[in-house]
Amino acid sequence: MTKDRNNAQCIVCNIAKRIIVVCKVHHPNQFYCILIVCSLQSLSGHVVNVMSHSKKYSECMQIIPNESFLLTLRLLCLETANTIIKINIMKRIQLSIVFTLLVGLLMARNNANNFLKSDDLTISSTLPIIKETKGLKQLYVNNEPFLIIGAELLNSSASSIEYMKDSWAHIKSLNVNTVYLTITWQQLEPEEGTFDYSLIDSHIKSAYQNNLKLVILWFGSWKNGESNYTPDWVKTDMKRFPRMLFKDRKISNAISNIDRNCLNADLKAYKKLMERIAQVDKHGTVIMMQVENEVGLLGSTRDFSTVATKLFEQQVPRELIKYISNNPTKLKPNISAPYINNGSKSQGTWEEVFGKSPNTDEIFMAWNYANYVNELAKAGKAIYNLPTYVNAWDASGGNLIAGVWPSGGPNYLMLDIWQAGAPAIDILANDNYSPTFGLSAANFVHNKNPLLVPEACAIWMNDTISAAPKAFFCFGHFKAMGFSPFGIDHHTYHSNHSIKKAYGVLENLRPLITKAQVEDRINGFMEGDNASPASFQLGSFIFKPDYDLQKNSLIKGYGLIIQISEYEFIVSGNACHIGYESADSRKPNCQLLSVEEGKFVNGKWVKKRTINGDEFGIKLPPNPYNIASDVYLDDISVLKVKLFKY
Repeated sequence: MTKDRNNAQCIVCNIAKRIIVVCKVHHPNQFYCILIVCSLQSLSGHVVNVMSHSKKYSECMQIIPNESFLLTLRLLCLETANTIIKINIMKRIQLSIVFTLLVGLLMARNNANNFLKSDDLTISSTLPIIKETKGLKQLYVNNEPFLIIGAELLNSSASSIEYMKDSWAHIKSLNVNTVYLTITWQQLEPEEGTFDYSLIDSHIKSAYQNNLKLVILWFGSWKNGESNYTPDWVKTDMKRFPRMLFKDRKISNAISNIDRNCLNADLKAYKKLMERIAQVDKHGTVIMMQVENEVGLLGSTRDFSTVATKLFEQQVPRELIKYISNNPTKLKPNISAPYINNGSKSQGTWEEVFGKSPNTDEIFMAWNYANYVNELAKAGKAIYNLPTYVNAWDASGGNLIAGVWPSGGPNYLMLDIWQAGAPAIDILANDNYSPTFGLSAANFVHNKNPLLVPEACAIWMNDTISAAPKAFFCFGHFKAMGFSPFGIDHHTYHSNHSIKKAYGVLENLRPLITKAQVEDRINGFMEGDNASPASFQLGSFIFKPDYDLQKNSLIKGYGLIIQISEYEFIVSGNACHIGYESADSRKPNCQLLSVEEGKFVNGKWVKKRTINGDEFGIKLPPNPYNIASDVYLDDISVLKVKLFKY
């Protein structure tokens, strides 16, 4: 009997693991899985690692299982019962197991509010999620709004565990809270069907040990419009994985965005990556996924292959026509104008609906890229429901046309097409290396698309010290979800770089910033950017940044202001003075009552000193005199000021 019982335990345990797989397919949040498998393991005497699959059980309370899910579980329940009967285990045990399974399902279906608590079961934090509050989308991590005070590695850094060993501590020392790093298809699946998880396993472990969050960049079919990160077995098989063609019939090195073989192979690898993250990330270290990288076709407005051209000459998909016709006031002009000018057609080929132009070519490409990427994102979320984004090599200005930038990528001109074609993508992100930084950022704040800047500060263009001003400007003025300079492991970002102090201040103010963003009680500014406000109103006061300080010409003034009560404000930044006046016509005069320098400790303001006399005023830094030698790149202050009106 003991041997039979042990056999039963092993079989039941294996079936429990199959239930995990079913739950992951139908409900990535896996609350039902926990209820059922905990019941099974308690009866079988086997320990099943269930909790590692649970990241968001509380939100599953709101989900009613679909019929397919219930049917599959019922079949597994019957299989369990039949197995026990076959090996002659006592009938009461069989009934107990079936009863427990049914109770588990009943509890889940009726939105149970309590969950089994045990010292042996450690519930991991809930999965990150993007929530919209008062029209603003924010990232929530561990059920709290989160700012990605981020840093992206150089492209090749994460390709080696050994190379990264000395980088983690340095990155952490710069007060970064989130690292963007690449996992490439080339290294994940070097041979078809053979997967190497060493990199993702090591990076998750190292990030957790350094108290850092991760955003994983999937370099799959495309990186910067090209297919250099595909495995060799993809690169060398052009028949199975066809390339896009230029108009002159030359072959690009970008694999097709309409060929199903290309998509299926990429999809298989991406799903394996998501399964691995779900398996090994027991502490919620990975908070977001980037699907592909700066997609689009370089060198041509569209793919001129025979297959793509045939598709271009067919009807525009109905779902795109429907989206455009249902959202006429939300569209970018380059989408709405050609659609209206060509008769607002309900059907037709791409050129019949949008006209004959490079813009139409790019719309066609954007739709196909969006559909391709959406399939990856959707499948990944079904496995492990992390927020997703795609990043854009942004469209250049002037008389340039698509193909100079990657045609069809999620640049600001194509945001509408991507929002229509890739609903599983949460954010269309702004890789912002533009000399008109604010204008580029503003272009991406469109139709509830939150600003996320995963790449900024072009080191190769000698833009080495602008990270701090741009971060403050993004979080304050654009209410950004995240900001990150590119190449944080480059020697440019040394241990005394100004980003260290700036990021430390932003982390200290993070709870205030996220709250003020939702309540529209924050604004930011940056010297030398035409999109930066010359003045702005918070509450009943108007603030006017002034950058007329004696300072090194490389130093640019910047800052943000947060209203914390009717008359009190937190002001932070560097290299500027800030004027103030009343916006209340009944009390047109105002006066500065007090200024304190300090920081927040455990959510409470701790004063370092009271500012008065020669230092009095809203000065960043709060120095007594206007002397160039008194302004340093990393001299970033936090002030609490109080005003009154009369």
